Amino acid sequence: MSGSEYSASLSAALNAYWQTLEVRWTKDAGKTLYGGTAEISGAPEPIRWQVPPESWRHLKTCPIVAWAMNDGTPGTRPNACDGWSIPDTKYVECKALDVFRQVGDWAWAKREQLARGVPDLAGGPELSFLEEAHTNLTAIHTAITAEGSVSDGTIGGMVDWLSTGDSNSNQTRSWMTGWTGLAASSLKGGLFSTVKPTLHNHGVLTAWLANCYSVRSTIIHTTRNNVLNLIGQLTRDLNEVVAAKPLDLAKEKLVVSAASQAWTIAKIGVAALSKFSNVGTVIGLIGFALGNIEKSQKTEFKFAQLSEFFTHADSAVRTLHSEMDTAEADYAKAVTAITQAIDGADRATLELYDITQHSPDGDDSDPSASGRYAVDVNTVLEIAQHCYDVAEIYSGLLNKLATTAYSDGQLAGRGVAPIAADQGVIQLREDIEGLFSTTTARYLTAGDRIKAAAKLYAQNDAVQRERYEKTISEWRTARVGEFGQRTRIDTDPDKEGVQN
Repeated sequence: MSGSEYSASLSAALNAYWQTLEVRWTKDAGKTLYGGTAEISGAPEPIRWQVPPESWRHLKTCPIVAWAMNDGTPGTRPNACDGWSIPDTKYVECKALDVFRQVGDWAWAKREQLARGVPDLAGGPELSFLEEAHTNLTAIHTAITAEGSVSDGTIGGMVDWLSTGDSNSNQTRSWMTGWTGLAASSLKGGLFSTVKPTLHNHGVLTAWLANCYSVRSTIIHTTRNNVLNLIGQLTRDLNEVVAAKPLDLAKEKLVVSAASQAWTIAKIGVAALSKFSNVGTVIGLIGFALGNIEKSQKTEFKFAQLSEFFTHADSAVRTLHSEMDTAEADYAKAVTAITQAIDGADRATLELYDITQHSPDGDDSDPSASGRYAVDVNTVLEIAQHCYDVAEIYSGLLNKLATTAYSDGQLAGRGVAPIAADQGVIQLREDIEGLFSTTTARYLTAGDRIKAAAKLYAQNDAVQRERYEKTISEWRTARVGEFGQRTRIDTDPDKEGVQN
């Protein structure tokens, strides 16, 4: 539910509680006065009218006391009593009306006490922002992990085409035979050995970040529902005589432990998350957890004394806070685990191998310069083109990732105040943005360098030069690379500001 919907529901629930409590307390007070005592159960103070001895017999036949015991509804309360005492056949002092008005004041004060006591979530957060962030992150994760080929235009298909990792079974693909030698071998062992692990790890991280937004939202949504459910149950607990109108709650009670259970499932991925270089690492998505519903235990409480009822209510409110604290503690542990996993990971599989650290002449692991090698500039340019293509896709994903910043102001708890874990999620998102930005830039740099290498090859071979010029002409028409594609690639997406 939205923040405004919750606020309206909370106000309605509190009003129902107050009205039911006033009737119940009025009935109790009426029975107490009728029974010859002024000790009203649960009273926070002495009653305003201390009944004089000559008035007690009058209260047995007082119409106001009779109303209190049998009806108790404020709308039908008598306006006055003339003090006529039937047993004594004389007029006596009667200020019973003041007592029942005082009871009404007590009931309102208890309403306000309950309103202040429950977790303060009426002013926010606005969960639709968190749900939208989760949806965008899930879309990014889906795009990263989608199966496909180069012809499908999927990032996974292009990365798979470029990849030379140990897990790659297709070691005879055309570009590997179309370009061999020192420079090609160094690319295969450096940059192109990290493209697939990097993409996989970005998929893992966006899934985890989506889970963070989901669990934060679940904690707030769950606690709000628990608050409404508790107030409704307290109202029903008071309903021993007067028929209270049942609350029309949108959902059954959600228990906060559902969020904890979700993180228990998610923690299975923590060990895997710390092994970023493992291409086979997988993560199980929790999904947006608002649908994770557990029906409440419907225990009927009957409190003969309102003093016992108020003790029970205070304890129940404290339980609401402790449940939310427990869920937020689990949330914080999960955020910390993700951050620690990132800190301990190989940067080359988080943001791609830095090709600028690579020598164009190869390294000691390259084949001898006197060995045979092959160069087809069309193959080399195709590699460059796919580097540009992957950079363009990453740029789009980076922009979508950046939009989640609009939910920063809604990552908060009680009183719309963020806790350390909320700040941690914001920092985590900014860190992942940085990884995406760096990876995008490194694919661009790789495309530029590989294209430059193709140009060098073409300078010394007429046939290669003809191929090069033909492909570059096609690039110009298709606006590939520097002919238009680069202008569509943004490594620093513009965020207009955080929406609170």
